[in-house]
Amino acid sequence: MNNFITCLVKKISESNPEFSELELKKMEYGLVCTFDEITKLIPYFIIFWIFSLQNYYIIALLFFCPIRLFSGGYHAKTYWGCFFISFIVFYIIVTAGKYIILNNISVTFLLGISFTLICIFSPVDNINKKIKSEHRRKQLKYYSILTTISLIIICYFIPNQFLSTAVISISTATLMMLIGKLI
Repeated sequence: MNNFITCLVKKISESNPEFSELELKKMEYGLVCTFDEITKLIPYFIIFWIFSLQNYYIIALLFFCPIRLFSGGYHAKTYWGCFFISFIVFYIIVTAGKYIILNNISVTFLLGISFTLICIFSPVDNINKKIKSEHRRKQLKYYSILTTISLIIICYFIPNQFLSTAVISISTATLMMLIGKLI
């Protein structure tokens, strides 16, 4: 599939010569990343749908991915490593969220700790893409904090059935950020 993306970017460069080499490289990287994510998320959805857990999976995505997008965290070195690690992470979030009922004290504690850790450690560099400027680092920290605050507020408005999944998703995104910081 990477060959297809390379050919696509080459065709774009031929029909649009105003794109610089750097812009084309960014375009190719973005397309590869997008394709990689789609080829993970769709099979996961199908698997969780087969087991009637697709609603928990969607909640996990909605509460895990936005934090991860800005905070960063652990990244596997290969596509298949990422595929299986991500699946295991979502499996843990979905099953724990479905079968563990968190009380108000636990919810408040987990969300408070997650928010504090994101304020302290976010953003974490990615092995594939380092944060190059201090301005970008501050911007990502701001987005991480704002996103986390928004998701924490939303937690208090979602149906109680999905609250544990949402809280565990936020906590897991924070944990993955810390693992990325340590590794």
